[in-house]
Order: sequence, then structure tokens, then C-alpha cells
Amino acid sequence: MANIIFESIGIPTKFLRPVSSTKFLGLVTEPWLLSLVQSGQCPDELDINISDSEIDGLLAMSNIQTPQPWIRIFIKIKEPYSKPKQDPDSPDCNTVPYTLHGHLDNINQRVYQDMWRSVYSLYEEGKLSNSRGVQDLSCTQSVMGCLDVSKFLLGESSTPNIVPIYTTKETGNRLIVIEKYIPHSVHSIRAYSPAIVNLSIAKPLFLLYQLLKVMLVFHNQGARIGDLSMYNVLVDTNLWVYKSAVCTKPPMECELKRADSCTNIDTVTNSRIDITELEKIENMEPVQFQHHYNQLKVELVDLPSLVDMWVNRKITNFKYLLVLNHLAGRRLGDPNHHPVLPWVMDFSGPDTGLRDLTVSKFRLNKGDNQLDLTFQTYSSDHIPHHVPDVLSDITYYVYKARQTPKSTLCKYVRSKWVPNEYPHSMQRMQEWTPDECIPEFFTDTTIFTSIHEDLPDLELPSWCTSSEDFVRRHLDVLESDSVSEDLHHWIDLTFGVKLSGSAAVQCKNVNLRLVDNHTTMLNHGVVQLFQEPHPHRIPSSTSMKPTPPRLPKNMFILHNLPEIQEESHFDKRVAKGPENDRITLPKMYDPLADLNQMEASYQFSSRTFKQMPKKTEMQACISLDPVTDAVWRDIQSFACLACEIFLKDQIQFQDRSWSLEDRFTYLCQLYRENPSLIPRCITSLAQEILHLHKPPAVVEDIATRGHLSLFRYPTVSSQGLPPPTPAQLLHPFVDLLPFPAYFSQLYECICNLRHKDQEIQLITWRKNSSLEKDKLIKVISREKVTILQHFLEENQGCYGEEGIDLVLPYVQELFTQEDTAIQAAWSLFNLIGQELGPKETAKIFLPYLVRIFNVEQSTPKHMKIYHRSFLVQLLVRLGLTVFLNNFSTLLVEAAAGYRDYVFEDLYLDNLYPNSPGSQRESTKELPPLKEESVSDEDSQTFEDTLPEEDNTEDEFSGDFPCILEDGQQGTESVEDEEDIDRLSETSQDADEDEDSADKTSIHSLAGLIDPSQRDEAVSDLEDEDSESLQFQEDDEDTDSSPQMIPVGSNTGSSHSTITGSKGMVRSETDEFARTMSEKSESEVVNIKDVATESIKWLSRRLGCVLTAKYLSRNLIRMLTLCYLGDEQLITITDSEKRFNKTSRLVFGDRNAQKVLECLSEISQLYGEQVVLLQYIPCTVDMVTLAKKRLTQKGEAGLISALVLMRHVLPLISDTSLMDILQETIIKEVLSPTIKLVSSPSSHFPGGSSIRTVICHKLVDVVYVIGLRLGFEMTRNQMTGILKDFFSSFNQVYGQQMLRSESSQSLSDHKQGKGNQAGSLDEYCNIKIDSHTNEYTIGTPVSITSLDSPHNSWMMRKSHSLAFNTMEDKEDSPEGMVKDVEKVKQELADVFNPELAMASYIPFLRIFGNTHMEQFLPNEDLIRQLCSQYDMSVGQTSPESSSELTSPIEEYIPSQQSTGSTAAVTGNKIEVTNTHTDMIRFGPIHRSSRILTLDPDETKCEYKERHKQRHLKGNWLAYWEHELGLSERDSLFNFKQIKLQTFEGHSSSIRALVALDNENSFISASKDKTVKLWSIRSFGDGNGRCRCQYTYQGHKKSIFSIVYLDTVQLVASCDSSVHIWDPFTGEIVRMLDSNGSSQPITAMTTLPAPSTMIVTATNESMLRYLDLRSAEFAHEFKTSTTSAGLIRSLTVSPDNNWIAIGFSSGLMSLLDQRTGYLMATWKGHEGEILQVKAFNRNTFVSTSFDNTMKVWSSEDIKDPCVLKGHTEPAHCFTFYRDQVVSATTGNKIGVHSSVDSQANFTSTKLKSDTFKGVLTSLAVLPLNRTLLLGADNGNIRLLC
Repeated sequence: MANIIFESIGIPTKFLRPVSSTKFLGLVTEPWLLSLVQSGQCPDELDINISDSEIDGLLAMSNIQTPQPWIRIFIKIKEPYSKPKQDPDSPDCNTVPYTLHGHLDNINQRVYQDMWRSVYSLYEEGKLSNSRGVQDLSCTQSVMGCLDVSKFLLGESSTPNIVPIYTTKETGNRLIVIEKYIPHSVHSIRAYSPAIVNLSIAKPLFLLYQLLKVMLVFHNQGARIGDLSMYNVLVDTNLWVYKSAVCTKPPMECELKRADSCTNIDTVTNSRIDITELEKIENMEPVQFQHHYNQLKVELVDLPSLVDMWVNRKITNFKYLLVLNHLAGRRLGDPNHHPVLPWVMDFSGPDTGLRDLTVSKFRLNKGDNQLDLTFQTYSSDHIPHHVPDVLSDITYYVYKARQTPKSTLCKYVRSKWVPNEYPHSMQRMQEWTPDECIPEFFTDTTIFTSIHEDLPDLELPSWCTSSEDFVRRHLDVLESDSVSEDLHHWIDLTFGVKLSGSAAVQCKNVNLRLVDNHTTMLNHGVVQLFQEPHPHRIPSSTSMKPTPPRLPKNMFILHNLPEIQEESHFDKRVAKGPENDRITLPKMYDPLADLNQMEASYQFSSRTFKQMPKKTEMQACISLDPVTDAVWRDIQSFACLACEIFLKDQIQFQDRSWSLEDRFTYLCQLYRENPSLIPRCITSLAQEILHLHKPPAVVEDIATRGHLSLFRYPTVSSQGLPPPTPAQLLHPFVDLLPFPAYFSQLYECICNLRHKDQEIQLITWRKNSSLEKDKLIKVISREKVTILQHFLEENQGCYGEEGIDLVLPYVQELFTQEDTAIQAAWSLFNLIGQELGPKETAKIFLPYLVRIFNVEQSTPKHMKIYHRSFLVQLLVRLGLTVFLNNFSTLLVEAAAGYRDYVFEDLYLDNLYPNSPGSQRESTKELPPLKEESVSDEDSQTFEDTLPEEDNTEDEFSGDFPCILEDGQQGTESVEDEEDIDRLSETSQDADEDEDSADKTSIHSLAGLIDPSQRDEAVSDLEDEDSESLQFQEDDEDTDSSPQMIPVGSNTGSSHSTITGSKGMVRSETDEFARTMSEKSESEVVNIKDVATESIKWLSRRLGCVLTAKYLSRNLIRMLTLCYLGDEQLITITDSEKRFNKTSRLVFGDRNAQKVLECLSEISQLYGEQVVLLQYIPCTVDMVTLAKKRLTQKGEAGLISALVLMRHVLPLISDTSLMDILQETIIKEVLSPTIKLVSSPSSHFPGGSSIRTVICHKLVDVVYVIGLRLGFEMTRNQMTGILKDFFSSFNQVYGQQMLRSESSQSLSDHKQGKGNQAGSLDEYCNIKIDSHTNEYTIGTPVSITSLDSPHNSWMMRKSHSLAFNTMEDKEDSPEGMVKDVEKVKQELADVFNPELAMASYIPFLRIFGNTHMEQFLPNEDLIRQLCSQYDMSVGQTSPESSSELTSPIEEYIPSQQSTGSTAAVTGNKIEVTNTHTDMIRFGPIHRSSRILTLDPDETKCEYKERHKQRHLKGNWLAYWEHELGLSERDSLFNFKQIKLQTFEGHSSSIRALVALDNENSFISASKDKTVKLWSIRSFGDGNGRCRCQYTYQGHKKSIFSIVYLDTVQLVASCDSSVHIWDPFTGEIVRMLDSNGSSQPITAMTTLPAPSTMIVTATNESMLRYLDLRSAEFAHEFKTSTTSAGLIRSLTVSPDNNWIAIGFSSGLMSLLDQRTGYLMATWKGHEGEILQVKAFNRNTFVSTSFDNTMKVWSSEDIKDPCVLKGHTEPAHCFTFYRDQVVSATTGNKIGVHSSVDSQANFTSTKLKSDTFKGVLTSLAVLPLNRTLLLGADNGNIRLLC
């Protein structure tokens, strides 16, 4: 057959592996397969540059993935082949109406027709001869035949469950079909990954649901599906079922041919095995050995006979072990699943060193201590086990190293080829390996011979003469009696009872593969064949022989006879005779051995292989309609498979040779023995479809019974139904299988996803351009997101935990694909997160989300995930802690511009015309969530993402009514989204369900492009895409900032090119590119703009402490990274005046702009103290760090410190500035910086360029300080800095006049262009122009020529806050000793005429000329340098200095002076202005290079609307304390600092619930109200504020309240439960206790993602209330005795148990999952006050008996008592591992841990801090604050 395939389609036989006689697994390349599919002709021969061992590895069944370009295919040969004739009258029983009335009507019609047919058949056709039945069987072929495979070619199949067929080829009467290779089957799951279905009911049920759908397809096509078994039903890793459309033999002929061989299991078990086939296997060549072993025709059904033959020494050990390997699925040549044999000796001698077979080789090798260690260690990533595997792939390759290519060894064993690492001898090999041996060491003589020159042959023991001698003698040892008598122990360890249960633990043989509950698909692993101890082999000495054993001559012990005969107590003598003597038997002879052996064998067989019922005489039956008969058999095979899936342990030795009759008979026997084995979910199926409760007496073979089906169904079943069909089983009103309601929609959803995958596959195989393919694939991929979104929205809350497991793989797939990741996150994350809960959501989706944020090349779509509407989803679904730990740094990096998209990249794909097909703007707007609809800011667009400050409403105005003095009640409105998390549930709004296409703009592509129009749309764009690609290449060498791109011309040309395109829809990126192309650079919205706005929003939402810890701290760290690297120091221009004025603008300033903006916003929000206590100390730290160790990061930190200092100076008041000026700013920042930058001993890794930038930034700081201080204060405070700075020039120039050589430093400067300076004496005097009254120095010129163009690549250089990949260079110690001349040259490059000019003029303005001349010793030198710079730059201009109207002058903006006057005294500038010192200079000094600032720009007023939140008083003390704490300081340190008072309740506070966001909480009071509060820092700690909303629906005192984040609803209880929405105030439902309902006494929530709460009634019942439906679900009884009222409830975090505290002091523990009462005990002597779960197996209780006890849910007998309190702790909570408790004596106690060793501290609340009696308590863990409720109705926030 392999030759036929080679001749037909050209696949060499070396690339084929036979699976059966007509099925082959093939290995081809993707281009080869593509060529075959596209052309239909056989392509050229495969590239055979691959070794045979590599082919074996790629074709191994355990190899799941193949590397590019290889792909595996399945080739089937169908013979004899004739084109199927489809019957026009296909079965009509598969169309069943889905309404109740239609269903009943259909049943009525079918029952009536069936009853008529049966009566007609009985009385009319029954008179015909019985041979008619066999004739019907033969004619069934024309009615129920095979599927037409041409209907299921790739892309043409409408049924995704049919295995896709790549192509077919006819050769004569054969049809060769090439199918997609599916590596897994249901058997793979059950044998190797049973946890996939064992831990879930929904997963196996969904497999069965899909099978019924596939069966419907087959029946509707007029074909049988065949006998379903675990081997022929294929599944992929997502549990999607596949069934092949190809039957290699006609189904009916196959059944008829098997009719003679179908026998009862009794006969099979007792039949003799053909030993000749087994005998061949020992003496074969290696290649034949492998082929023969893999094709071995021994099945599990033969196992009873094989065991018996081995026990009775009828087959050898070697053959028997190979057969067991074969039956366990082990495959020769498969590295992960190769057959194993025991190591039987250590090769020390020919007859010595035999191995102990009662323990595993791994245990012998590693020792008991190591095995105990791996078994007793338990953690989340380690599963207790003893043995990892029987044979690993690495060991396999080491064994066969001499015959394996080096490339393979380097790939699997060790990447570097080291021959000495491989064992050199058999003895060393046996000592080294922890794994078992392989058959080749007993059969293959070539395995010892090396094919490598540098690896010697494997050394054989000295007692062997050759490899042939070794193999023979090694095999003899295996067959020896010594090995045989213990071999059954090794079989138990490797294939039997010692693989599981207590036997495995006792033998230290717990195998990892059997206990890890892995849910990944595997087709290899450890298989347990036997559940009972294997019988031992009869020793050759005592085995049954033709002659009896010889007895010894002297059987009687003569010397003992007298003693036996003499009786001491009786006189009479006992008669002599042999009956009174002992008989000596031969040594090693046991007369009961054979009997014990037989008993053990029979016991083993009866328990392992169930005995079959005896045959009875066949009963004749009336012939069946062929179609009905075929359908019945399919249904019966389906039911058998369903039972087998759920009964894995009972049917494990069943194999593919079993017929359906055998399988059914075995199931009947199992059911008879133990009916409870059948799970409840398939009990109805087993009884109604298989009739297991009343099986037929015997199942005869097909020819005898005359019909295909196993038995006939009655015309009407016991339930009144007609005989079963697939459609009937799928019907929602027929509950034979409990399919969940969402299965139909889930199946349809996955089918649609599979269709999209097929479309993508077809597109990749088209002969189109890659650009065109990518376009189409992106469009289709995003449609998949919409499909899943619709399913999740429509079935929200219906699919539960098991259902979500079925959907998750498809959602995860979209998150991993680049084309769909952002849309999936935007559309699906909230929906899936709501169902999973925060913990599972973070565990599964956090890596995907971080990867989306960390993408290397961003696009405009990434702006959506930085928008606050998406960040709200992350906050709610992941929790505040996870969000801050993972996304705060990513936001900060984005604000620095390191995540920005490059604008010109958009034109590569997206220069689309404004075509008529574009009906609407696709996605300019980020769709707001419902939470945003009540926001205080308008929803932002991409064009206007940066709101004007004036347009942003004050968060205190309107929605935050603070009460400072009066007690007036404010408007009770729901606060905006900054206070309470509220996510969008727009799918539930009726008015938004009308048109899904217009519902939101993010799905502009989804579902709008018809597949037939996609090709046209993309082909129309092909020319344009190539044009834009060329345009992008042409612009690479030019300045690529967005405003420089000639967009207009290019777009204009496109308009005329594609005017005729129809139905084309722009993507959001295309629309965005078109919109942004019309804007200037400053108007272009990028990711940093959106991230900046989000950081500002977060800083308002998080509060002062979290903002300082997670935002400001990271922003300051990010500022350093903005200046890290040479590319960040390139000088740029600022033509649009977008940046702060600076002496030199570098590229790093561009990145730092938004970071500084965020820092300013935070200081605006929380006041000046943020600057003084966080920003300024950080600048000092950065300078100090640079002084200690000058690295690349250190010098970048030096720049960022100066930039930050210059930026925050305007935010400091005059008083504060004077306080920190001398001691902090001058002494710790400016002076050390000047010393560093001017010191010849300081070596900067960045060289002269970094020193230059530092100097310019230093000028900025000094200049801003001077303008703030004024003349007098500047001269008094700053003269020392002036002297220090300008004295640095003396190191370069000394006190002499400038020489001409010195000017060379200017021309050598990396920024300089143009000619050198003029002659020695040519420098200009400062003079006044009589017409303009302006002072001039030299020639007016623009220095824009010094600017270097900035390219987009600079923006792409990313420095992460988490991982800085840039090397932090620092010279080695020997490199620190630099050449003196080199240091001088570096200093000369820095302190050059340009710096002199850039610093002298600004300093002149703040110090005055007279003061500088007086106190500056080298003023003449500085003036000379300024003049020299002026002349040298002036020569670069072709215009004369007198031509003041040159074009260059027009480009330079002039600075307006503000009322300054000056007079000339001799050659000096005398400043006479008393207001400011702003002197008007000539045009050169109006250049952007010379720093000029208006004094008003140096002072920034704080906004009035933020001043309430400025930190002062207690808030400042708290903030400063938290800021100084280390992250490792986890102790709850209660300082009694009062931060805020919440007033509004008129009576005692009964309950407090703090929300996860830590800026909101809910309170319940005796005054019958529930209030919603917002936490905001304002005032000095004495501030009082009112609530945001009050719920007044209760009529009694409220004692309990819960907030369920999953559904975002509140449930409050006053003996009746009220469910209401805290965001809208709407009441969902009131569950009144009057009438039948019982009053509620306690209440708690179930952990997320549950939507239920638990309520306790006054009759000690637990009632579960589902908040989603507002209905009670079920109830449990909590006590068997009268225990009193339930006072408190708590549920474990894993939702497994619930602990209950009663008023009598009794406690109960209840299993949540089953309702089983686990324990009831006397927990306390007094009434239980509170019970709370600490973790999954610990909970804490408090009582009126003054005790606090810690209980274990696993052992409640020995509680731990937390000592400390002397009065009852009526409320407590947990902070990390600590217990924070409160007593009515107003004491706050803290236990450091939840064990007996806990330290206890107690604090009495001061009367001025807390008034009233403490009644309730809640903790805000991240902020480390406490909310305390009092009996007077007040709530206080303390820290």
C-alpha cells in the first residue's frame, strides 16, 4: 500500500508509517501540500535532506507539534471504490420541532406509524422466510452507505466536526484521501489525561453532544456513522470532536465479514494465542523487529490467555513483557513511549549482581530519602510523587547514542556535543540510569557500535566475547529462574497494582503521570493494565510435569519415633504406625503450590477479566427496516461509548478489536454486578437506550440474529417515546442526557469560529500577495471576537464554572493572536472576568494582558487599552492590588512615550481613500462604559483625548458634598465612577439590542464585510498599498515627524485611483490615520496622551498614599530613563512652543514632557507637601547616587534631577523655597552637580555630550531660582553658585587671552556646523543701537543648523521600569586613570564659547552686570568667549549683520521685554530696573538658544478646586508615615491618627463593608438606612463629610449588609432581604419575611465568581439566594439539635465549606458542595459573636466568653486560642496574616499571626480621636487604615 501511495502522490515510503493496512501517517512539507491542493497534481519530490531518525521523531505519536515547514497528514486508501449513490429519501426522523406542542405532535405521529409497521410486519411480512432478513442486510448498503468525501474538502464542508480533507486522488478502483492529522482520540484522554473529564461533567457531556450532531450529519447524508469507539472518535486540545468521513471498507460488508468471527468473550479468553507470531519477534533484524512489534496482532482481549500462558511457562519472559508493552500502547521508536524491560543485572559477572525486582530502578538509583522528599513536599507547582516516569526521552537517546545522529542528540540530550558525557560501558550505563532498560539491549547487536568518530563503541562486560554473545547471555539471564520468580513484582510496579493506591505509596512507586491530574492532551504516558496483584510464574522445579516429583527414601524420622510413642501421663502404649509419624517432603516442594497458584490465577482473572454469561439458544426475530436498523445500531454504539467514557477504570483492558457486541455484553455484566457504577448523568441513557437493567439473554452474531442492531426496541418505550434517534436525544424536552441549555448556542458559536478558521486557512493557501492575505486574515480574525462576544453576552451567568472551561480555550486563543488581542481584551475581558472571579481571571489572563501592554510595536488601537474605560475593567476584574502591581509601571512607561506608535507606520497599510462605502466614522471614539455615563468628564475621542483643564469638573463640586461646619444633608446622588466600580452591561439593555452593528464602534470590521466582497475590497487597495510602501521607504532619510509628511498629495492621488470601489469599510486604524494626517504634530493624539490622562484620573481615584507609592515613585524613576542613552541627548527644536523653555532642548525632554505633566497634576491635587517631601528628596537622592558611582544611569539621573527641580520650583511657595534653598537645593543639588561636571577626576561614561546637557539644565535651575528670588536675594544667596560655575572655565582657558587653537573646540563640538571662528582679536564689544535702544553683540543668525533631525527610531527605544536591559556602563578601575590631555579636551568641549554665551546672558539678567563684574574673577574671559562664539556663528550666515530683515531673522521669534530699562556706563551694562532685570538684547540673544522667561512663568498658582485635597495636618502626617515605610514592613501599626469623620446616621452603626477599590464603603445602621460613602483626602483630619447615597427602603433596624462584586448589587437585611443597585438606587427585589418566608438572622456572600449569598433563618436553615435572579435556590439544615439562633456565617475562600456560629456557643461545619453536615461541636461557653474564614482550611471565632479561637476545618478537636483580650471581641477582620479586632471597651487589638505564637498589642482609643462606643470595624489593607463605626452613628477613618 505504501508503494501505491508513492506511485500515486509521490510521497517516499520513508515518510510513511502504517497505522493499519489502509491507513498511513505521512510527513510532508507545507509548500508540497499546498502545491498538491492548489494544482491537484503531484508536485516535485519532497526535500529529503532529513535523517531517518529525525523522520522517526517527527512521526512519533507522542510528538504533538512539528517544526516548520513540516506537516503531518493522514492518508487513507478506500477500496474497492465506487462513487456513492445518495438516496433522495434520506431519513426524515432527524427533523424534530423544538416547541413542546410540536414535540408532542411529532411523537404521536411516529408512535402511530411505528405501531402500524410492527403489526403489519408481524402479520404480513412475518410469514416470509427468515432469509429475508439477511437479504435486507445486503441491500442496506444502498440506503445507509458511506459519505461522499467530495463534500468535505477543506473550505467546502459545512460541518466542522468532520475531519477536513485536503484533497483526493483516484487510482483505478481505489480512492486515496489525504486528511488533516488529528493526534488525539477519546482513548488518549481516558488513558493518558483522565483528569480532563474526571474533574468535570460538562466536558464529557459536550463530547457526547457533538457526537450526536455528527451522527445527524451522517444520517442526513444517508450514511452510517459506524460503530463509535474511543479509538475512532478524534478530539483536539479544545475538546472539539472530529469524525472521519472516510470509511476504508463498506460498513455493511465489514459487519457481515465479522459475523463469523464475532464471539463471546468467554471463547476469546479461552482461545489459544498464535504463538508462532510471537516467536518470530525474537530473532529479527532491528528494522523488521520494529515493524513487526508495531503491527503485532495481540489485543487486550487476549490478555487472560497470555497471563495464563506466562504463568504456566508456555511463553518466555521476553515475549510476555513485549506483549504487555504493546497492550499498554508503547511504541518502538517513540522516544516518549518506547517499550521497557527490566535491568536484570549489574554486569559485574555472568552469574552475579542480579537486580532486586521488587523495587523500581528509580528507587534503586535515587534512594529512599530522595523519593520521600519528593513525595512529602507539596506546593502549588510541585505534585507529590516518587517516580517521574518509567523511561524518559533523554534516557532513550542516551541508550541509543551510538546509532543516533549528533544533531538529534544535541537537540534532546545536551545542546553542546560532549562525547565524554555519554556512559562508556554497559556497566556504567546501568549504574547511571534511573530508568528501565529497552528491548534493544536484549536483541540488537548494532546498538553498541558507534557511528560517531569521537564517541567510542559501547564497552561490553569482560565476560562477553562479542556483541552477539552479550545479547544471547543477557537474554538468558532475563529468562532464568532467578529473574522469573520475582518478575511478577516488576510487572506490578510497571503495569500493575503497585502503580496506584496504597500499594504504590508503600512501594514508593507513585508515578507523576498518574497523579498530576494533567488536563493537557497527551497520547503517551503510564498505563495501568492490572488492578489486582499479578500471579507469579510457576517455578520450573515445581511446575506441572508428566511425572510426579520424586520422594526421598527415608520419609519417616526414625530417631523421633520412640519419643513420639512414649506417653508420660499414660501407661498404655500407643500403637506404632506411619500415621503417627511426621513425613518429610522434598525441599522446595509445596503440595498446595499448584492449588494456591490456581486460586490466585482464578481470583486475578475473575476480578480483572469479568466472566461472561453462557450462551443460550438464538431466538428468531422479525426483520427490520434497513434504515431503522442502521440508525438503531449507531445509537447503541453511541450509548456504549458514553458509558465507556464514564467507566474508564472498569473497561481499561478493552481495545480496538472488541466488537460492539463484546462491548455491550461486558457493560451488561458490569451493570449486573454493581448498578451504582453507572454515573447518574447517564443512568437514563444506559437504561432506556442500552436496556442494561433488563438486557437480552444473549447477544447473537449478526448473521444469526438477522439485523444490525444489538436488540430491537419496543414500538413505544416505558416513557411513551418512539425508538431513539440522534435528534430525539438532542431535544430539550427529552432528558435522557442532561445537556445544559447553553450547549446548543455554544456548539453554534464554536462552529462559527471553526468556519472562520477554515476561511483563514483557505486564504493562506491562495495565490495572492502576502499584504492582501494579511488584510483579509485580520478582518476575519476580528470577526471571531464578535462571535464570542455575542455568545458570552447572550448566555451571561448561564454556563457556570464547567461551561466557562469549554469557552476559555477559544478566548485564550484570541488573546494570544496579535491581530485579535486588543479587540479581545476590549470586548471579552469584562464578560469573561465576571464569570471567573478576580483570582482565576488574574491567574489565566494576567500574562496575556501584560503581553498586550508590552507589545514591541504599538498601533493606534493600543490607545484603547490605556483609556480609563478599559482600566476600570482591569481594576474591577483583577482587583486593586493586582492592578497596581502589574499595570502602574506600564502606564508610566506609556506616558513617557515608549509605547507610542510611529505615525508614518500607519501609511504602510492604511492610506485608504474616502470611499462611498464608508458610511460612518469607524472608531474615533472610545466607547464609554455605563460607569463612564455618570462620569464627571465627557467621553473622550481619539482626536480630543486631552481635555482642557477648565472643562474638567471638580470632583468635589456637586457629587462630593463635604460638610465642614453645618450638618445639612446634600443631594443623595450616586457618585461617579471614581468612587464605585461599575462596568457596562449594555447587552442587557433592550434599547441597545436592535442593531449590533451600530452598538459600538470597536467592531467596525466585524460582520460588516461579506466574504464575497472581501477579495474585491482588498484587491482594489493593492496598488495603493504598494504605493504607500514606496512612500515610506522614500521618507526614511528625511525628518519623519508627523507634520513633515506630505500627506495631502499622496492622499489626493489615491482618490482618483480607487473611486469605483464598493462596499469597502475602513478599519479604525485607517480612519484614525486619515484624521490624524490633517493635524500638526502637537495636535496628533498618541498613546502617551491617553496614558497621561489615565494617570491623572488614577491619581484622583487612588488617594494620596497609593498615588505616591505606585504613580509618583514610578514617574520619578521613569524620568531618569527618559534621559538614558545617547539618542536622548540629541538637540531638537521646539517650533510649536510645546515644551518648557530650556537652555538646550534635547530629545529626552520630549519624552519627559508627559511624565512631568503627571507629576505636576499630582502635586496640584495633593499640594505643595508632595513636592517638598517626595519630589525634592528624590532629586537629592539622584545627585547623591551620582556622586557615589557615576554610571550611565547615574548621569541620566543627574539630568532628570535638574529637570525635575526646574519643573517643581514654580510649585513651591516663596516661604518654602527660602527654607530649602541653602541647605537642600544649593548644598545638596547644585553645588555637588557643579563639582561633578567640572571635575577632571570625574569620568562621565557619556563623555562631553552628557556634561554639556547637565550644564545647560543647571543654567535652567539657577535662572528660575534667580527670577523667583529677585535681584537682592539672588545676589545674597546664589553668588557662590555663580562663582563655582564660571570658575570651571578657568580649568580650560586659565587666566590668559584666548588662543586661536581654543576655538577649535567649538568646531569639534558634535552639534556644531559651519566654519571656524575668526582671527585673534576679532570679538565684538557690547553696544547700543540708537534707533532701537537694543543692546547687540555681533551678527544676527539662526542656530537651527545646530539641530539634529529626530527620527522615529529614537521614540522606539524602550526602557522598562521593571527590567532595564541597557548596560549600565562604568569604566574599570584601570580605565578611570585617564590621560590628562583627554580629560582636558573633554572639559574644553564642554566649557566652550557656546556654553559661556548660553549661561552668561541668563545669569546677567538675574545677577546684574555690576554684581557679576564685582564678584566674578574671570568675567573678562567669559565675555571674550561670548564674543568669540558670536563671531564664529555669525560667519555661517551669508547675510550682512546690517540686514536685519533676513529670512532667518523672521524665523527666530522675538521675546518681548517687560518694562526693563538700562543705561550704558563706559563698556558696562548697568541695570537700573527695580522691578525685573530683563534686558533687551540683539537678535542673537532672542534666539531660542538663550533662555528667556517671564517671571510669571516661574510661579504656579494651585487650582482652587484642588485645594481641599491638599495634604495637611493629620492627612500629611499619615501620608508622610506611609511614604517612609518599607514594602517589607507588613505589621499593622495603629497610630490613632484621625483622618476623616463620616456623619449622616442617627443611630448605631451595625455593619461596614469596604469595597475593593478602597475609595468607597457602605454602612448599615439601626436608623433603618444604608448609606454609600466616598473616601477622599481633605482637610487636616477634622473634616466631616456626607454620604453619596442613602437607601431608605427598610422598616426595621438593619444588622447585616453585603456587596457582591460579581453582579455589583447590595443585599441588606433587617430580617428580610432587600436587593438593590448602589449605582442607580433601583430596588431589584424585596424578599419579605412575612408569610411563608422565615426571618433572616445572618448573611454572608459566596466567593467570586459566585452570584449567591447565604442567609440563615431563625430555624437554623441556610437558604441560598441568587442575586442575579433574586430568587432562593436551595437550602441546607445546619444542626440536628436545638442549637439556638445562627449569629454568624463564613464561607471558605475555595467555596468548599461553611462555618456557622450559634447563640448557644455551638458551631457547625457544613460541606458546601453536598450539604453534608461535617461536624457540630461546642465551640464556646458563651454566644458566638463572629466567625470569619482566614484561608481554605482555617477560620476564627469570637464569643461572649472573652475568647478568640482558631479552628481547622480538617480537625476541629484542637483549636488554637488567641490570647490577649480581657473582654469580648465583638468584631474583627484580617490584615495580611494578622487579626485586627475590636472590643466594646473601645480597644483595638492586633494579633501578629493566626497561631498560638502570635504577639498581641492592644490600643485604647482616645476620647478625642473616637467618640462613642465602637460597634463595627473594616480595614482598607492597601492604605493601612481602619473604618470604625460608633453607637452614635458616626464613622471615623483612622490610621
